Order: sequence, then structure tokens, then C-alpha cells
Amino acid sequence: MKSSPSFHTAFAAVVAVSFPYTSATTLSNNFPSRCSGLSQSFHPDQQTTVLVAEFLPKGSNFTNPIAHPTCAGGWLSKSILTDICRLRLNVSTSSTSSVIIEAWMPANWNNKGKRFAMVGNGGLAGCIPFDDLNYISSLGFATVGHNNGHDGDTGLPFFNRPEVVKDFAYRALLTATKVGKKAVNHLYSQNLKKSYFLGCSSGGRQGLKAAQDFPEEYDGIIAGAAGNNWNNLMSSFSYYWKFAANGNNPPILTAEQWVEWRDEAIKQCDQIDGVKDLVIEDPRKCKLRPEARLCAPGKTWSSNKCFTSAQVTFLRKLYEPFYGNNGTFLFPGFGPGDETITSLWFATTAPQYTVDWYRYALLNDETWTVEANFDLDAVDNANRIDPYNISTYKDLSKLKASGHKLITYHGLADGLLSHEGSDRYYESVVRRMGLPSAKLDSFYRYFPISGLGHCATGNGAWYIGAANQYIDAPATTVDPEGGVLMSMVKWVEQGVPPERITGRGFTAGGKLASTKNHCKWPLRNIYLGGNPTKKESWGCS
Repeated sequence: MKSSPSFHTAFAAVVAVSFPYTSATTLSNNFPSRCSGLSQSFHPDQQTTVLVAEFLPKGSNFTNPIAHPTCAGGWLSKSILTDICRLRLNVSTSSTSSVIIEAWMPANWNNKGKRFAMVGNGGLAGCIPFDDLNYISSLGFATVGHNNGHDGDTGLPFFNRPEVVKDFAYRALLTATKVGKKAVNHLYSQNLKKSYFLGCSSGGRQGLKAAQDFPEEYDGIIAGAAGNNWNNLMSSFSYYWKFAANGNNPPILTAEQWVEWRDEAIKQCDQIDGVKDLVIEDPRKCKLRPEARLCAPGKTWSSNKCFTSAQVTFLRKLYEPFYGNNGTFLFPGFGPGDETITSLWFATTAPQYTVDWYRYALLNDETWTVEANFDLDAVDNANRIDPYNISTYKDLSKLKASGHKLITYHGLADGLLSHEGSDRYYESVVRRMGLPSAKLDSFYRYFPISGLGHCATGNGAWYIGAANQYIDAPATTVDPEGGVLMSMVKWVEQGVPPERITGRGFTAGGKLASTKNHCKWPLRNIYLGGNPTKKESWGCS
């Protein structure tokens, strides 16, 4: 769907805001009027058009101006957490492409460190993360997000539009950062002091892209569950669907069987760490044996909740790496602990991300299908094309030279994108740069998070105050100190690097249930004894 000022102005009209006029007029420095005046005063260049400039007071209602139905996974209507100036922009990136930017700038910015934060996207990256904008701006950051150059969690806008693919790969992020900083400096009439990035999944890849290619833009970069090695990631979804699950038609496992297998996987590996808590503390030590649930002769799922030989074979393949031609390693297999999420890749139709990426970004061929055209030669071709170096698998020489910082993290129960990808990236940087961990520590630290699924939720102390987590936890009631964002702030602004990242787990009702300080790689969480829900019961080794 094309991004244009008229299109997004129409959507801006559905934004519902209600607030007492008196609350706006009592703010110092005429903040509300300066905010609304941005529509006339902010003109950084001929490529930038102001679509919305409005003051939103704390507690007011805001309805997400959804530009595409696939973006409905974000929140539709919530209250604003702090007084902000909301600025929506359209910035042309070429004659055939543009990016929509949202800047949420808090009224208390001056006394909160004068910080800037850019937030990343998810999936095929055409949805603005309003939850992240809302929460991070409440911490005092002038926070910016964008639609990555197209609308919706779909690759259709890439079709025969290489400039849109370029935006998706990196340019939309860089453009939104530069224009967002100009907007912040203009509104407050002074320069920001420190700049941060945080994102997860596709947003994690964006963070690594920034660290590799333009680290000068951010003093601190936080990249979670990074979807780098992008082309092989896209290919892996269809590889397992086509060659491990045989097209999943009929389904290789039912929904009930996926739940049963998840529970069995946790049962087999939960107590490796010495405590039964539904968390596989170190899945690297977990050697699953699906054969333990093989149906004996005459037994069936209905009678004995067991799996057929074909199902057991599939489950074994699920955790094995994806190899290409000549036995080349391409991508890790899936990780254990969140198999009901893994099951999302095994619908009766081929994984849509692969289909969209091959059809519209790589080949510009609407007739391409996984069933007829996907094989290992197609994977090699995708890696040869690698549009705009979207694979994002370089070293961090530029980051090291900049003096800026990078934190990566990955959930050890991530059922969509295995933590092994982040393990491998870290070790590849060690080898490429010839730097052991003690030397990397000065600018790059990696934290595996046990009990965390894909970016958010999980059985363990998964909440670390990271991107994409604010919709799934009582974020506004949790002290952000010790979480990944404020740990990065402390590293950048006080020179105190994080040795651990504090995680928290919650009950189904949202009450705090556990706390754990997650260790920095290559150290691992070790159970010391005592109540496993208390952080004092865990150490690093």
C-alpha cells in the first residue's frame, strides 16, 4: 500500500483525543501551543510533510490510526501515559517511496536527561509500534517510530519497487532517525544529549544493521532476537514446512498435539538445572527425544496420546539445522520450550513471509510458490541477490571505532527464531574481529534470557523492559532500573556496564511472580538453591 500524505492524513482524522483545555494551558513554556505550532514551524527539508501535530495529555484516549489490517496486532485504543507532543510526518525517500514517522515527545524531556529513542519494527515491518512509543516516552525519552517505508506486515508493497525494499533494509530507519532528531531539537529549542535504539525480531535486525553500518547515530543500541541472516531466515520457514512437515497438508500435528509436545519437551529438559519451574534454563544442554512418545503397535493418539513414526521423524528434524547445497550450514533449527508458537509456521499454506519475500522483494514474480519453486538452489539465489545487504551479518568494526555500545539479547524459549542465531552471531564477531569476550565487553554484550519466548511473554522472568514487551506486562508498575533499556542508559551515561539484566515473571493476573538477574554471555544462569522465584537463588558460571 503506497505511503502518501493524503492517505495518511485521512487516517489521522480517525485519531480520537479528548482532554480538558485547562490541563493543557497549565503546562510550562507553552508546550501545547508549541507542539501544535509544529505544523507551521517545522520544515526541515522539501521531502518532509507534517501530517499531525497535537498535544496529548496524560490519561487522554488515543486510538491507533491503523493504516493496514495486518497491523491490528498492536493496541487499538489506550490511554496516554504522560503529557506528550505527537508529531506525524511523511518523508519522501525517493520519487517512488516514502516513510511515515511518529514522534512522541514528552513535556518533561528537559529534566529527564534530554534523551532520544528510536524503536524498531516487527515482522515485515510496516506497522508502527505505538505501545513502545507510549511507554518509552513515559520514561522521558523523545521516542520515534516509523512504518519502515510501507504499510502492513506484508511484502506486497515491495513488488517492482526496489526503493521500498531499500527503505525496508535500512533507509527508512536512518531517515526516521535523522528527521526525528531534527524534530526533537526543534520542539525543545535545544539539542538532545544521548540517542538510543531498541528493537526486537525484525527490530533486532534493524539494531544490528545500525551497529554495523551507521553506529554514529546512536550512543546505545539494543537488539533483541535479531532476525539477521535474513535471507536464510526467510528460507528456513519454508524449508521446514516443505521438507520436514511435507507441506503440512494434512497437518503434521494438530493443535492439541503441539501443546502436548511442548509440555513433553519442557518435562524432558526442565530439571537439567536442578529445579522444576517450567523453564528450560539452558536449552543448549537439552537433547530432546521425541521417540519417548512413539506409539507402540496398536496404540494411537486417541487411545494413548502418542505420536506416529512420521510425526516423531518430523519432531526430530524440527530441531536440526537447515543445511544447503554442499552441506553448507544456513540456519539453526528451532529451539525447545515454546512449540505452540513454533506451530504458527506449520499452517496448511506455505509460510507467508517466505512467499512475500521471494515473490515481491527478490524475484518480482507473482507466480512463484513454495510448492513448485522452493529448493536449495532458490536459497542460494536469494543469498546472491541479498538486496541492500539485508542479511546483516557483518562484524562491528564501525561500532568499535565509534565508541558507542551494543547490547543484544534473545529469549531461550523463543519458538519462532532460535536463540542459537544470536549465539552464532556473537561468536562470529569474536572470530572476525579477533577479540575475546573480555575485549568485546567494552562495546558489545549479549544476554540470553531464560524463560523468554519471542520478544515477549514466557514461563520465566521474561520481562526485561525491552521492545515489544509493554503490551504484555504491567510495565507501568515495574521499576525500569536493571532492565535492558535503563542498563544501557547507565552504561552510556555513567560508564557502568551491565553484568546482568533483571527479568521479572508474572502470574496470569499480572502480579509479580519471580525475579532473576540474567547473566552475560558466555556465563550462564546457575541455580544456587532456595526459592527459585527469588533472584538470590541464582548465580552465574
